[in-house]
Parts: sequence; C-alpha cells; structure tokens
Amino acid sequence: MYSIISGTILLGITHALIPNHWLPLVVIGKAEKWEKYELMMVTAITASAHVLGTAILGLALGLVGAKLAHRYEEYVHVIAPVLLILFGLIYFSINLPHQHQTAIQDVQGYRNSKTRWIMIFAAMMFLSPCLEVESLFLAAGAYGWSNILLLALVYAIISITGIMTLVMLAFKGVQVMNSHFIERNEKRITGMVLIIVGIVTFYLH
Repeated sequence: MYSIISGTILLGITHALIPNHWLPLVVIGKAEKWEKYELMMVTAITASAHVLGTAILGLALGLVGAKLAHRYEEYVHVIAPVLLILFGLIYFSINLPHQHQTAIQDVQGYRNSKTRWIMIFAAMMFLSPCLEVESLFLAAGAYGWSNILLLALVYAIISITGIMTLVMLAFKGVQVMNSHFIERNEKRITGMVLIIVGIVTFYLH
C-alpha cells in the first residue's frame, strides 16, 4: 500500500504542474483585477471541485477493487500490480496531452462577475477528473476501505496544495518550472509511475 500512496503523491504533483489546472485562474484573476486573497479563494474552490470529481469516481472504483479482492482473495496481490503495469503501459504508449477545457476566451463577457467565473471553473474541473489516478484507487481496493479513504485524502492534499502554490507563484510573477514539458510528456510520466508502482507493489504486498 505504501507504494500506491507514493505513486499517488507523484501523480498528484505531476498533475498539479499541468498549466490547464492553474494557468486559466491566473489569467482571469489578472484580467479581472482580483486581489490575491480573491484569487486564492477561487483557486481553493475550483481545486477542491477537481479533487471531489476525481475522488468520487476513485471511491467507486476502490469499492469495485475491494469487492474483487474479497472474491478473488488468493489472486489479489497479483491482479492489482498487473493492472497497474497494464495501465502504465497504455498511458506510456499513447502519450496524449492532458485535456482540460480552458476558460480564457471571452473574458470581456464576464467582467466583474466573480460568481460566474467560480461556477465556470468549478464545473469544468469537477467534470474533468484525472483518470490516470483512478487506477490507483482500483488497486487500493485490495487493501480495504480505510486505505481507499487514505488515498483520497493524500490525493486531495497534494493536488489542492500544489495547484494553490502554483497559482500564488504565477500571480507574483515567479517563473514556474517548465510545466509545458510536463504537459507534453504527462502520459509517459504517468505510465512510468504506474509501472514502477505495479512492480514495487508486486514485491512488497
């Protein structure tokens, strides 16, 4: 389970670095002349919506994993790592850019409407969960419901903290690391993390 938690931390950090998770907030915040506290409030709300959407789907998959583990108890410590490695190979091979619809366009039409921007970003982020993390929830199901909840908590803390930190740095004009590299290679990075987690989980179950 420790390997799955570690993989969740790595994927949470990787996904937080993707520009579409935080850059639109910075752009809109500057266009709307929001104060720093206003931008951080909106960021906290939208990042939480993103995590909530991911966690709801993840908890459902974790429940499926728990039922499978109960049914095929003698094979569970083989099935979970194999699934992680399989998902890892798939992600590594496709390497499609992470897609989140951005809301940078038509800024003029929403001037001075912070509530509308919050609704747009929150809905956008809630409806676009990070599917790559879901395979870890499925694997965590083999270790019981408490570990599924722990996984959701770890993912929430890492993702929300990461997104808010990047928004704050970008708002201050700090040059963030080459996040475009992460965006271009996110699937490969995700694939490698899942493969490594699968291998480690197989030997350290």
